[in-house]
Amino acid sequence: MNSSSILLVRVSSTVDKNVDHPQFFDPPYALKCIEAGLRKHQDLEVHLLDCWIRPMSVSGLLDHTAQIRPDLVIVSASSFDIDVSDQYVNGLKAQPQPPVVIGIGQGFYHHLDKATERIHDYDAILLGEPEEEVLSLVDRIRREDPATSGWKEDFRKLFFEGKRFIVENPDVLAFPSYTRDELEAYQSIFPVQVPRHVVWGYLIATRGCPHNCVFCSEVMRVSTGKRLRSRSTASVADEMEHLGKLGVNVCSFQDDSFSANRKFMKALCEELIARKSTMPWMARVRVDELNYDLLVLMKRAHCVMLGIGVESGSERIVKAMRKHAEGRDWLHLCRQIFSWTRELGIGTNAYYVIGNPTETREEIEMTIKLAQELNSDSIQVHFYTPYPGSVAWEMYRDQLAGGHSEQMYHYAKPLFSLAAVSADDLVALRSRFYKRYILRPGFALRHLWRYGLFYVHNPKILQSLLGIRKIM
Repeated sequence: MNSSSILLVRVSSTVDKNVDHPQFFDPPYALKCIEAGLRKHQDLEVHLLDCWIRPMSVSGLLDHTAQIRPDLVIVSASSFDIDVSDQYVNGLKAQPQPPVVIGIGQGFYHHLDKATERIHDYDAILLGEPEEEVLSLVDRIRREDPATSGWKEDFRKLFFEGKRFIVENPDVLAFPSYTRDELEAYQSIFPVQVPRHVVWGYLIATRGCPHNCVFCSEVMRVSTGKRLRSRSTASVADEMEHLGKLGVNVCSFQDDSFSANRKFMKALCEELIARKSTMPWMARVRVDELNYDLLVLMKRAHCVMLGIGVESGSERIVKAMRKHAEGRDWLHLCRQIFSWTRELGIGTNAYYVIGNPTETREEIEMTIKLAQELNSDSIQVHFYTPYPGSVAWEMYRDQLAGGHSEQMYHYAKPLFSLAAVSADDLVALRSRFYKRYILRPGFALRHLWRYGLFYVHNPKILQSLLGIRKIM
């Protein structure tokens, strides 16, 4: 196949966009890595369209594609966007000379449970981490005679077998690049102690997560599998420098659990310190993977913010989540880590989940009180959502009223409640949670004292965060 033009598309629906809860949209990291790899081919014309930051209807997408006239289209879809992807690809295949279409993204996990007519328009669907395999497949498509090539049958078989591709050596991936417009669009909503206009850069240092949380699903994760695969510290530090040259001044690690490989995290901090890096950064971590000495090292390496999943103030609920190893006191660890981060001046955003199976109103009250005690700089309160692929999905599948999984989102009103309170009551309790946290005496003053200069230089982020008033 003489492929000279390739279009990369992340489609978008309104399921996760039309909610009142403040959100940010991170880059389509897999697509950006694929884009960087494809641009090494001088004879290829590569286009990327991210509908998360440039909304477009299906008809608009088809018109846009008709103008480009690509030979090959790579479509990325989340679990919320899969219906839009199907409609778009169906429209592509109705054209007189349709392009080859490859589907990637967590949304296609839904299709494993669906009838085959949902996937027949796709020439290939790659589950898991597709970055390396897509590049190899593109080379194969361009090299082989379409009349004799069997790659479609090969990949259709792999999809129905549930094959998850993984990136064995993340160091081989090319560094994504971003236009200035993209950098301005991919803005986080986390306040950080950086007194200037913040341009965020995103990267992944480690892949895989060894933990067994029942609510965790590949539908919502950025990596695949339990086995940890870490990049070299030099590669990560090089990418941070690469992003800095593009105009980035704060880096956000998107790893599912940045602290899962403590040896790597310690070595990376030492690498950044040795390079005299001044790039501020943030990451998502677990309290049972941190200690005081490591936090001190992270602070020296310019860590400014940590996202930490506390989840619940009820030990019973935490154990039901399988959130921590047997014999560890999760709530004690939370109190210890948040005390240390306050002492060291590292900002924190705490994640909480309400509406857990069998959870009572009293246990949600325990979570609110724990949040007030931990006193993080910001919080996010999710509704318990058993996404497909999680242990919880299999445990409660019979209770999910036929699914509607494409419509489930942890910030939207629950379609059902597995807790001991109704879905309407959960919405009211989340509102109560935010009110009691944000409207505490002195909280706003302390927060503005710490982050006032950040908001002066980043008024759009303050405006986004003030959207929480709709929930309160």
